[in-house]
Amino acid sequence: MNDYRIAVVELPASKRSPEDAVLQVDKCLGSMTSFSGITLAVLPENFVCCSRNDADYEVLAGQWLNAVNALAGLARRHGVYLVAGTLPEPDDDRRYITTAVFDPQGNMIAKYRKIHLFRAVVNGCSYDEGQFYSPGFETVVFNVDRVRVGLAICFDLRFPNVFSELRAKGADVIVVPAAFTEKTGQKHWHVLLRARAIENQVYVVGAGLNGSSPDGYECYGHSLIVDPDGKVVTEALEKNDFQVIEHKVDLELKEKIRNYMPLTVNKEEYVELK
Repeated sequence: MNDYRIAVVELPASKRSPEDAVLQVDKCLGSMTSFSGITLAVLPENFVCCSRNDADYEVLAGQWLNAVNALAGLARRHGVYLVAGTLPEPDDDRRYITTAVFDPQGNMIAKYRKIHLFRAVVNGCSYDEGQFYSPGFETVVFNVDRVRVGLAICFDLRFPNVFSELRAKGADVIVVPAAFTEKTGQKHWHVLLRARAIENQVYVVGAGLNGSSPDGYECYGHSLIVDPDGKVVTEALEKNDFQVIEHKVDLELKEKIRNYMPLTVNKEEYVELK
């Protein structure tokens, strides 16, 4: 059955206000082809602001409630389930990299805080999200009608246990808002997304920023959707541009692949992340 569509909105890396970001995403969602079924729309990590300066994220964290309300209105206006990329979420004296999910009525139905924070040296530049953010600790799955959708964010992609836990919680689709660097994206983006899809026999959706931010954070882009057999079924190829890719989910394909090659025995088990 193809009653479900995934749409990824890819944006160029930039520093925007939440209002400008919502307006740009609004235009992209308005450009989608007509579809009578249910749409799950996915935005990239840091889709509002991609910066090397933590002060920019501190400002954005102060706009959390306004941004959430605007994104809820966006989901309601277009009648879609919306995985709203990531925003810095304040909670007491902590900050989290958070994905909020809205239903077509604009209700927030799920929220996931990034578990594995990016820490690496890339092309001589040091990155350490842990200097500003705190890690989350719980994987999250939510329902889009009959489809179970799991959430991961960017660096989580390198940790297979996150994805195996999401499958064990019933995920048919796992979405990954991301802002992979150009260098690591060239080497690892496709192979990691395909591996997670093959290992867990689920659709995996990578939503990425593209191009360079004003302060030189270079993003790989190449948003793509991988089917449960590891095939890339659609991919965004343009750089420094706004674009939408779409694909209809085939749940029968997922079941067929799992029946042909069972990767679990009897009852599925998973270990909760600590």
